[in-house]
Amino acid sequence: MKLFKSFGIILLAIFTTFIIGCAAPAPTATPTAEPTAIPLNDALAKVKAATAYRVDMSITGKGNFASAGGPTPVAGAEDKPITLVVMKGEVNGKDAHFTLQGILTGFLGIEPEKTFEVISSNGDAYIKGPVPLLGATEEKWYKAPANAASVAQPPLTPGAFLNSFGETGINPNDFKLTGTESLDGQSCQVFSGDKSAVVNAFSKLGGATGATQEDLDSIDNAEFKFWVCADGYLHQVKMLIEGHEKTKPDQKGSFEILMKITDFNTNISITPPADAIPLKLPGPITPQASPTP
Repeated sequence: MKLFKSFGIILLAIFTTFIIGCAAPAPTATPTAEPTAIPLNDALAKVKAATAYRVDMSITGKGNFASAGGPTPVAGAEDKPITLVVMKGEVNGKDAHFTLQGILTGFLGIEPEKTFEVISSNGDAYIKGPVPLLGATEEKWYKAPANAASVAQPPLTPGAFLNSFGETGINPNDFKLTGTESLDGQSCQVFSGDKSAVVNAFSKLGGATGATQEDLDSIDNAEFKFWVCADGYLHQVKMLIEGHEKTKPDQKGSFEILMKITDFNTNISITPPADAIPLKLPGPITPQASPTP
């Protein structure tokens, strides 16, 4: 289904090396008369400057993924959300610990119900097996050689997410203050953008991802929201895209991305495993084919 393939390419561009359940629905916004807004630009800059934080993200989809290499659907499967990737991670400076789970970890040969876990500490990388493609064949921790340390870098950071759209991809003028919600024990302002905000952002990615105007025209509905809390940080981002196959309008699908960021610049401790054994890479790594949404 071309719609899924097109937006799969876009999502891969957003989340760099890895594309990172059902996302929990966000609470309903409570409109306020004239709230005093924390500038969205300031919140974006503050998040990008953070050196320590925790991040929890999920990407789910609905639709027929079979033509894009996904699971063969059963009756009614198109109406049920599919967990593409769930990521949980914590970062402190150059150190990081994160886990990935979902059908898009298949490029490492990992089953959807299994977890891919890595730690980066003091420049060293550690991988929790089994990950046969990387030579980690047993259920234990492995220390990667120096030339493979990049495998333990976090696949997603708030800065990478925002920078993926380019310097002008996210235009704060496309987002309006629509209400306030309680989140992470704070009062938070909700900035909302409609389909035009999503299309404007994705248009900036077109040249790099191969996305065409036809792909953008396949978007039926979209929303893009930012939650800016009283501490001045961006705490949550939600993007929902609903669309159709250009040549088959009755074939529809959707993606939802929900990213939560917490514990900014707190004392997050990331400890390397004490019992890790040396990892011997099996040779040049050729990722296995995985379903592209």
